[in-house]
Amino acid sequence: MRMSLASIGMRSVVDSYLCLAHLTGGILVDDLFMPLALVALCYFVLFSILEMRLLIAAWRARTPDITNWIELRVNLGAVYSRFYAGFISGLFAMYWLSDRFIIFLLLANSYWVPQIVRNAYHNHRQALKPWYVVTTSFMRLSAPLYVLGCPSNFLKIRPNYFHCAVMVAWTTAQTAMLLAQYYINPRYGFPIGIFPEVYDYHRKARERDVEMGDVAAGPDCVICMNPVKFRAVHDRMVTPCNHFFHTKCLMRWMDIKQECPTCRGALPPM
Repeated sequence: MRMSLASIGMRSVVDSYLCLAHLTGGILVDDLFMPLALVALCYFVLFSILEMRLLIAAWRARTPDITNWIELRVNLGAVYSRFYAGFISGLFAMYWLSDRFIIFLLLANSYWVPQIVRNAYHNHRQALKPWYVVTTSFMRLSAPLYVLGCPSNFLKIRPNYFHCAVMVAWTTAQTAMLLAQYYINPRYGFPIGIFPEVYDYHRKARERDVEMGDVAAGPDCVICMNPVKFRAVHDRMVTPCNHFFHTKCLMRWMDIKQECPTCRGALPPM
């Protein structure tokens, strides 16, 4: 699992705040209660069901060895406890930073930072799809930009275009960094040597590393049983035991097992 638990948890907390904000707005303005309550319901389903299930799935993918039911319940309770601790801590931060609300907004919109660090630390190139990153980033900006940027917002809050510009710039910077990690390099922009060395599954391979098949046609991927293009570096992966696979095939395989499909040898994290 290449998704950051902290990043998922932060997005869940932000969505829970947006749920409360829309519900509060509907209570304050009677004429807008139904549409705002409907939006609040959507946010409630998003953070309480969909994102919590995603959080649990990501946690289970990292702890596949836990089979004891009691231990599973204890660890599952810890996941929920951290979510509620983050939710309550955010409320206190909102109160303490009421005079410097821009700081709270920047913290609340920093949910991609843990994912960026995780990608760089573990050298994860394609952790999240670009369309998901872009849509998630800017859809969460719609509510605060309306409140802080629209002169005729229903809450009668004075617009603050500087805060809007800072939020957009910060979110754009995080989104651009994730896209650079996806298309260029997971450690793009970080100093060399700051993270530990990791195994490169797209490393250059020699012809003698191919254990079966000719180099022109490529070795066979034992997962899908189709030939692997030996010289297409980004479309194939080679394990430490010199077995070749399609990138998509091995990535899906390693989401389930951390062992070579051919020889069952242990594989380093991707």
